[in-house]
Order: sequence, then C-alpha cells, then structure tokens
Amino acid sequence: MTTMFEELKAIILRALPTIDENTVQKLINQLQTSGLESIDDLKYVRQEDIADLLPIIQQRKLLDAFKMETEIITLNLQIEPTATSPGSSVLSSLPCSTPSSVRMSTSTGSSSQENCEPPSLIRKAWTETFQVPWNLMPVEVQTAISEGKRPSPAARRQMVRVLADEMRKYDLNPTRSQCLSVCRSIIHQYPKSFADQRENGQLLGGGYTSLLIQLKTRIENLNRTSSFRQHRTSDLGGKRGPTDIYGCTRFQPDLPPEETNDTVEVKQQKLEDIYGQEGVKGSERSEVKQLMETTFCLQRRHINALPAPAIADVRDKWPYLFTQKGLYAHFELLTDINVLRALEISMEECGKNIVEFFKSKPTNDKVQAVLSENDVELSLRVIQLLMAHFEESIEGLVLFENSFATAADLESMLTLPATPRLLLLGEKTSGRIEHWMVSLEGHIICEGIQPTFLTGLAAVFSTFYNFNLQYQEEAACTLEFIQRRFVGINPERGTKAGRGKVPSKKTGRVIHKKITTVNRNVSTLLRKLVDFEWDFI
Repeated sequence: MTTMFEELKAIILRALPTIDENTVQKLINQLQTSGLESIDDLKYVRQEDIADLLPIIQQRKLLDAFKMETEIITLNLQIEPTATSPGSSVLSSLPCSTPSSVRMSTSTGSSSQENCEPPSLIRKAWTETFQVPWNLMPVEVQTAISEGKRPSPAARRQMVRVLADEMRKYDLNPTRSQCLSVCRSIIHQYPKSFADQRENGQLLGGGYTSLLIQLKTRIENLNRTSSFRQHRTSDLGGKRGPTDIYGCTRFQPDLPPEETNDTVEVKQQKLEDIYGQEGVKGSERSEVKQLMETTFCLQRRHINALPAPAIADVRDKWPYLFTQKGLYAHFELLTDINVLRALEISMEECGKNIVEFFKSKPTNDKVQAVLSENDVELSLRVIQLLMAHFEESIEGLVLFENSFATAADLESMLTLPATPRLLLLGEKTSGRIEHWMVSLEGHIICEGIQPTFLTGLAAVFSTFYNFNLQYQEEAACTLEFIQRRFVGINPERGTKAGRGKVPSKKTGRVIHKKITTVNRNVSTLLRKLVDFEWDFI
C-alpha cells in the first residue's frame, strides 16, 4: 500500500518535476511537523507554510497542485422531467436530498433543499470506476508490484495486452484521454514498477508516457484488422507562449524589491560601458556577475518582447550574456538548474551504461559505425550514439571545423544555419577538441574558454531556453533526451519540439507532425535504458 510519504512525494514531483530530493524531504518534513495527517489536509496549507523552502513561483505551483488534489467539484443541476420520460416517476418519488455520489450547490451558496429540485442521476464515466485486473496479470508483474520492483519488458508487454483486452470490454476503441486516465491511475498506485523515471526517482514528464504509448498502440493494433475504425482530430493552436515558458521557473520575473525600472536600466548601461572598456575579460569581474543577476528581469523583458528581437540586437544590449559563464548563469536563473553540473553528473551516472546498452544491442548500422570509432571522449560518443539511434545527422547539432579557424573565418567560409549549432574546432578523426564555438542565426555568438565537448554542449543547450527557441527538427529527439534524462527538465505538459509540417526522416516527404508531450522514440529509449540498468536485459 502506498504510504502518505510516497503520495506527498508524487504530488510534489508532479507539480515541480525539477525539484531536488533534499528539498522534497524538507517540504514533507515541514508539512508533517505542521500537523498534516492526511492528503485531504493539503487544502489547509498556506503559502507562508512553505515560503522558506521554495521560490515564489514554485510555491504557487505547489499550492495549485495541493488544491487540485483535494478539490471537490460541485454541480448545480436541474432536471425538468417530461410525461414521456421513463425515469420521471422515479425522480418524482425521490426526496429533495442529494445522492451521496453527487454534491449539489447553487451559485449563491444556498441549499438545494430550498428549491426542492429533483437531483440529477449522473452516470460516471467507465474510466472512473475501472479496476485493473491485477489478478489476471503475469505472476512476475504481481511479484514486482508487491516488491516495488520493475517487471521485465516481456512481462510488461503481457500486462499491456491484458489491460487492453479488459478496457475494450467497455469501449472497443478507447480514446487517448481514456487510456491516459487508466495509465495515470496505474502510475499513481505503483510508480516504482511502471513510472518513467530517473535513477533518483524523479518522474519523466508525468511518468506515464511510455505506458500510454504501449497501451494505445496495442489498442490500435487490435482495431486495425477490424471494420471498426474511428478518426479523432483536435485543434491545436500555435501559440508561442507555452513553448517558451516550458521548463522555466522564472520566465518573466518581477523587479528585485530594491530596484526600479530606471535603476536596472542604469545598471544595464553600466554593463555596456564595462564591456566597451574591457571586452569579454570583464566577465570575470564579480561586479559584472552581480549586475547580470540584478538585471535578469530586464534581460527577460527584452528577450520575451513580441515580436521576438533578433539575436544580434539582444547581443548588443547584453554582451556578457553571450559568454560561456553568461549563458550558464542565465539558464540557472531561468530554470533553477546548473546546466553544466547536471550534464557532468549525468554522464558520470549513466554515460557508460548508455554505451554498453548500444553495444549489447546496436539498433542500426549508424550506431554500429559510431561504436567502431576509437579515442572519442565519452560525452561526445554518447551524443553520437543517441543521434545515430534516432537517425539524426550529427550535423543537426554539432559541426566539426579546422582547429585554426577564427569566428570571422567561419562566418565568411560557411553558411551557418539559423538554429543553434555547436562548432568543435579540432581533429574529427581523433576526437581531440581544441576549442568550441556556438552559432545562432548564422553568426558565432559565443566562444568557449574550456576545450571540452561537455562545456560546449551545456552552452548550446542553454540557448534553447535562454532565447525561447524550439528544438530544430534535425536534432529534436536528441535534444529532448538531453533535456529529460541529463538535465532533468520534465514538465507534464508542452514541448520544445517543432510543430506543423516537417520532412519525414524515412521518406523525405512533407508530413504533419503530431504534437506529444514526450516524443515516442525518446520515451521508448528511456524505458529500455531503465530496464537495462535494472539488469532485465
């Protein structure tokens, strides 16, 4: 049975997927110290109760999540029975009290007794009462959930078959939302056995994506051979906001308490003056670091302006933002994540496991070719393997150039793409990197100070969040994998991937790309890696 601690942890992680384990522990301890005895008590939590543990936006997100967990939806319904209604006699004989399954209230808060209206008999959706037939599941699945372990991929596939058959007793072709409701229930009940998560227990997205994909695919396969087929469409708008805000905790912060619009403008001008006198070297000054932190709200205001400003214009106003330290610092203020440290830890934790996974089962010829190369830095090899697996060309994210080339040389010799690229200067054959640069909108915007691939990867990845950019189609899967597995940004909604019409990787023809929170290929690989790390493969 799930303990209250685990339930609280799951609720917190769903609301704040990037929060660290230590803060989660402190939050739960503080709530329990304050007298929390059940999940229902979350409705009594106030902002001041958690103010010393979280930034203001995270406090609000968490309180909204607590409210959703405990909120009871009330309905004000009236039914006018007709003489021909077969249920009219039943309704007329009912007392004016409401059934226990439905609570009724009026908009003014008055009791339903005053009007003595017959209550509506609401029939619940089948997903609300659906029971997963755990007794029909493979023995391995039953053992795994009782021990809090993950079942093998084969046992999990068998579980999905049983689950799909049971659901089709209620609806031959359950909608995605119905499948989602069932999957969420399973993940909420047994997160350790079925959730998409990292080794530290952090959920990837809502934790249900891979199970949802498996279940919906199974149902579609069962319906494919029958005459029954149902097409469903939805109108998805192309608003810019959700993509930009995606994963950010301080997308557009307020002014610091002690500052005004005039004072931050003065400090922005001072940064320009320092850059005019000292150039890039000025970024090492502690004064510059402090000024950049103080003017972060103004930086976001300029970047978030509509229409979006050209990167060259942003660079003119904020030259220190386009240094290695500047990109890292802005990303950390924006997301509460130290991007370089997150990548370093992830490579230490799972870099070798990823290589070993592909060695044990190369997924295509391109993966095999990457594995045959020697003397390549681990982090670079991991990215090469990921891009090969997703059938994305390495040039979609990384360009290899002559070690003696300058930024001016590269801008004049090459037609640099508009989307971000990491340029590695060195010898491609040996994998030796002497220098790196980042390009965006056809220009070099940053030159690295450390000759390692990982520092360059951290810089180019930060540009997507710092400047509100979508992932380019040529590297969308790899970038989403980096985001979710390495950096730990796992929102339940939204995506950084592009949308609309894109060329198919397999046929080259233009297709309309479906919008999903977690890319199907990314989700599948994440699940297989978790299974591999649990020694099931």
